[in-house]
Amino acid sequence: MVPAFENAAELDVTLGSLARQTMPPGEFEVVVADDGSAAPLAPVVDKYADRIDVRCVRDERNRGRSANRNAGAAHARAAVLVFLDSDTVAHPDLIRRHWAFHASRAGRPGVLLGRRLDCDWAAGDALRRGEIPAAPLVDHYRGDPRDAHCSLPQHWQDFRRAPWLLGFTHNASVDRATFLAAGGFDETMVKWGLEDNEMFYRVFHHHGGPPDLFEVDRDAVAYHLPHYRRTGELLGTMDNLRYVARKHPRYEFEAMHSQGTLGQVMGRVRLYGDAVAACRREGLGRPDHLPAPLRETLAAGSALAIGFGVAKLPLGPGSYTFDHDAPLGETNWHRVGLMLHDFKAGQFDVLVNVDLWRFLLPEDLSLHLTKGLRKADRIDLVASRTALDPASLLPLPFVTDLPYLADLLHPSLKVELAQYPQVTVLSVR
Repeated sequence: MVPAFENAAELDVTLGSLARQTMPPGEFEVVVADDGSAAPLAPVVDKYADRIDVRCVRDERNRGRSANRNAGAAHARAAVLVFLDSDTVAHPDLIRRHWAFHASRAGRPGVLLGRRLDCDWAAGDALRRGEIPAAPLVDHYRGDPRDAHCSLPQHWQDFRRAPWLLGFTHNASVDRATFLAAGGFDETMVKWGLEDNEMFYRVFHHHGGPPDLFEVDRDAVAYHLPHYRRTGELLGTMDNLRYVARKHPRYEFEAMHSQGTLGQVMGRVRLYGDAVAACRREGLGRPDHLPAPLRETLAAGSALAIGFGVAKLPLGPGSYTFDHDAPLGETNWHRVGLMLHDFKAGQFDVLVNVDLWRFLLPEDLSLHLTKGLRKADRIDLVASRTALDPASLLPLPFVTDLPYLADLLHPSLKVELAQYPQVTVLSVR
């Protein structure tokens, strides 16, 4: 399935590459979805009608990337959907490799992510001539941008927990049944970026997050033609991130608001998923032993409370919770506190985080405090008494020495440390 809009020249090169596949032309189909281009793209498609099974479906108005992909997929007849962008050129073995992956699964659902090598001018010239670029033209300066992001061994362990973060539809395939069951692309998303990650997120969770659902084939190669993109399109990604994070108010998309490469973001998804599980397993994060003054503050004013069971506390009007033991709802989300942009400046009287903050990486704890103090007058970091050895929780981070943390924060923030029978509360303003 090839979505296209106002790019006849690039589409011509892409279709030419699909006409040179090692997979016999009668064993795959090509659907081009024209998203309301001013000059219809059907004439470009028709050039290849005698060489491959190809057709063009057109919407007379531009509806956006998600709706266009859904329209193309709706016209496909095959049991497997391969998504290839219209400025992306297929290696001769590309379709065969996608077919072989799905055939090997004996009917089990699956997603194959191929590589996209970003090309510059010389490689683009070779591709337009119908040639496979020589190795120097696609060296490590011009490779798949995900390669540099995922260069360490642990990144590929993390991939099993958050494969959707690498789910770019410039070269990816999914069984049609899964695509339909997950609901396809979200047509609310019309700007550039993340519509494919969000769709693959739903695919992953639709099947319960099995570690073998997604695979990467480094030999399933496509080449990304050099092209022009408006700066505003890239900025649109931030709007999409805010939309997706509100649609799925969980720590997975929240992790994308922390600084780092895609590999590091995948690591945070794994770490914070394991942190939530560890906090629950060790009996931490419970508000049972909150001191009376703090309970009175929570009940009297607007609060953001983070923990396990905090949604059951008496909270003042306008309060929200990040309660991982309560269902997702309008005022309860499953975040850890890295993403707070949904709230207005000064919206809360207090932000209370019971133990989950102790599992944040140092840079993410800084992020939590910096953003939190824009939304709340005060942050109370509550630490339950525990004999846990931080080494037993590795690779999870875990704060135990609160006086040391208070000393670190003191030069920048107003810090108070209060001891109670069952908890210690570190307050910052």
